[in-house]
Amino acid sequence: MLKDGRPKVRIVHETNPEKYFPALFLLEKEGRVDLRGAYRYSVCKEWLRAGILDKTSLVKRTRNAFHDLMFRFRLNAISGETIILGFAPWDWRILIYSFLARKNIIIYHTSWHDWRIASTPRQPKPAFVCTLIRRFWINFLLKKNVQVVAVTPLVARSLKNEIGVDSIVIPHAVPNIFFELARENNSPVVDKLKLLYVGEVSEKKGIRTLLNLMKEIDLKNVELTVIGDGNLVSEVVNTSLPITYRGPIWDRKELASIMAEHDVLMALSRRTSVWEELFGIVIIEALAMGLAVMASDHVGPKMILSEADCLGVYGEDDQHLIVEQIKTFLNVPGSLVHFQSLQRGIADSYRIDSIATNWLEVIEMRGNADEVV
Repeated sequence: MLKDGRPKVRIVHETNPEKYFPALFLLEKEGRVDLRGAYRYSVCKEWLRAGILDKTSLVKRTRNAFHDLMFRFRLNAISGETIILGFAPWDWRILIYSFLARKNIIIYHTSWHDWRIASTPRQPKPAFVCTLIRRFWINFLLKKNVQVVAVTPLVARSLKNEIGVDSIVIPHAVPNIFFELARENNSPVVDKLKLLYVGEVSEKKGIRTLLNLMKEIDLKNVELTVIGDGNLVSEVVNTSLPITYRGPIWDRKELASIMAEHDVLMALSRRTSVWEELFGIVIIEALAMGLAVMASDHVGPKMILSEADCLGVYGEDDQHLIVEQIKTFLNVPGSLVHFQSLQRGIADSYRIDSIATNWLEVIEMRGNADEVV
């Protein structure tokens, strides 16, 4: 703790601390915590990933990589702080960052929903190495100075049932700008239904599903905007379909302004052998803006939209139902506004102010890092 009473906090995340922990940055802005650093836990891999997928400039990602590498060399010197770790289960890098638990309070943050031994995404090879790393992980999470924060109640239940770890549930947060720019009364479709896609432009995120769907509807009355980057951008750019490609947009205010010009968010992700949509921050952001959301029946979207009896949730192969719903939006007056009204209000519990308070309570509950054992 600092002399002025503010907790000293650092974040270590796989790719983008600012995106996944906006509530902690808000606490720093408001002077309620001293955020001493935010780092990516993989140095070389993230340097490559940021260039290939995020199109981060060489200068910026090299600066980030140097910053992250220097942090590794300082691990043993950091003490009396609260360190928030965002790792996938069983990731071997916990062997490096576990040193932080010697002199600090650790808060481990996870959105992985199924902690059965064979159901987690990172399975080190060979098998005996995997077994040793998993054992290390479980012992680490059971330390007295380690607190686990789960993104959803499903995650918390799985952690308790599978490895005996208790956790506190704190969902992802939605910045206030999405509520501030929300349309109070959405208008019915006047000339065209405006669909929006935000995310990685890839097969698993459903971009091909969306392109195929566009071929089955009346294109005279529908437009699609795609925001993001990924290996299928060329298919989006080169199609003859009425699609506007905007590239990746990181600024949340700019994204909110674009959302305000659209009617429906399309989030039609497809499972792989090691992945499905675990949450879907953009879904909450779209709901906060007043958009209708149509999403695949993955664990994250189902959990979020369960508050509206899973309205807008579809099986991965239910493309015909999605097409019919879009046709209803186009042809039945008031249907879009009614759909939006049934989903409206879901985002309220994800407001960043309340989520920030939840985070501060957990940080303060853990007390001084002097209690490290």
